[in-house]
Amino acid sequence: MIIEESDFRLIPESETVPKFDLELLYTIKPRGGEARTEFKPSGYGITLEYAIKKIAHFRISQKHKDEAIRLLDYFNEFKKELEDLKKLCQIVDMPINEDPN
Repeated sequence: MIIEESDFRLIPESETVPKFDLELLYTIKPRGGEARTEFKPSGYGITLEYAIKKIAHFRISQKHKDEAIRLLDYFNEFKKELEDLKKLCQIVDMPINEDPN
C-alpha cells in the first residue's frame, strides 16, 4: 500500500510497523530541458507524526521559495498546514502523537 496525495507519498515500512518512508514532490529544472516534477525521498523509517510535520514544512517552503518570512508567520502557516492535513485525514479528536497500544 502507498498513501499518496498531490505533493507527497507515504510508503509503509511493513504491515506491522507504523513507520513510513516519505517522498515529496519536487520540480526538477534541468539545464536546456523542460521542467518536470518527481517524487524524491525525504525520510526513511519515520513516524506518521513526523512525516506530517515534514509535509507541512515542505508546503510552506515551496510557497515561500527564495523569500524571507517572519518567524510568527511561519508558525501560523505551519499550524494551518497541520490543521489542513488533519482535516485531510479526517481525524477528529485523535492525537497523532499517541501510541494506541
